[in-house]
Amino acid sequence: MAFNSGTLLSYITELQEQNKIQPDAKLMGRQVIVLNLATLIGGNIGTYLFGITNTAPIWFALIGLGVYPIFVISVIKYFSLADNTAEHENTETIMQKCQTFFNLFSKRNFWILLFLNAGYDCGTQFILIYWSIIYVDKLHFNLSLVYTLFMCSLLLGSAIFDRIVGFLDTKLLVILNTCLMISLFILSSCISNRYILLALFLLIELLMGMMSGQISATSNTSIYGEKNKSMMLSAVSFVAEILVSISLFVSDLIIKSAGNIIVMYIVSAFYFAIILFTVPLIRKKEY
Repeated sequence: MAFNSGTLLSYITELQEQNKIQPDAKLMGRQVIVLNLATLIGGNIGTYLFGITNTAPIWFALIGLGVYPIFVISVIKYFSLADNTAEHENTETIMQKCQTFFNLFSKRNFWILLFLNAGYDCGTQFILIYWSIIYVDKLHFNLSLVYTLFMCSLLLGSAIFDRIVGFLDTKLLVILNTCLMISLFILSSCISNRYILLALFLLIELLMGMMSGQISATSNTSIYGEKNKSMMLSAVSFVAEILVSISLFVSDLIIKSAGNIIVMYIVSAFYFAIILFTVPLIRKKEY
């Protein structure tokens, strides 16, 4: 998944370049809306199937994975979308390809994308993994209710981003939302009222919906005009996933040392601070 995750965005950006279309933040925002909507529907179907048998969601996922390539090929054929790799013959040797890969680490945009993705992914992993423990097991809210509410908040955040992206600069939006995320995480660590905590959780999810669109838009802008887009984004995702995995082990140690899961709100705020320091490094491009 990490190696493949950069392929779609790089393909979209290649098509934009070929048709002389500038990076479109609204397009990225709508892509995230569709993704979150599919997650909401798929998650609820999976929850229902799990109630029948614990292997049913796996078969459901396998069927989806089998249908996906057929769907993609059909869409590409129907819209006559270009095959980017077929436009020029790649005569690079294995050594040259390896050199191209390692050259990515000297690119400014590679590190900007890595810090943006790592900061966001590490910062949100705590919520994504422990939300059911905190809000269902500890605060005794209904599992399906909380899941549906937080996915609706994600969708609403994506929709808000789609509406306001034309009026505000994307970099400014990322900075504002990151500051709000940090504030909400710190505030959540200080409050014990279950209803206020649930409200803060839904606000965090709303901002996550907005920020996922913003980071996609920023990534789209950053790789516009770059060669080896898919390699760059896949490498970013792969390294970011390694950092996320390490952060999960670190988080486990912190929780055990502190003896309280609430401390992870502060740790998540620290991860989001990485984004806050990274965004100003993004330079405006001329198209």
